[in-house]
Amino acid sequence: MHEFSTAKGIVDTIIAVAKEHEAKRITEVNLEIGILTMLNPEQLEFSFQVLTEDTIAKGSKLNISHTPMKLVCRSCRFSGEISTEKIDDALDVISLLKCPKCGSNDTEIDDGRSCNIKDIKVEKDQII
Repeated sequence: MHEFSTAKGIVDTIIAVAKEHEAKRITEVNLEIGILTMLNPEQLEFSFQVLTEDTIAKGSKLNISHTPMKLVCRSCRFSGEISTEKIDDALDVISLLKCPKCGSNDTEIDDGRSCNIKDIKVEKDQII
């Protein structure tokens, strides 16, 4: 279950950044995960909530958006999104590595494997 270790990295990062900016509380986290990470959003959300329980991120909202798979063909220079609707496990990705334009197997995955914290929303103490 790599969702827990991924959530741990996310929580550690957002807390460090929030403290660096003297935030009182983290209210929202916007996360972008590639479809090829095979991260289960529900498990990631659960792990996130457990890990933030006794932190300044307790009760914060985790918004997850998905990055599609993009493929680049070295033969015909095709570059574009590839439908991943039929991916059930990591082995299914192999069938998607053929160029949809020329049929070549000389391709490279260009996007869809990352997990990025897009931004966090925080509350700060206000001086009046």
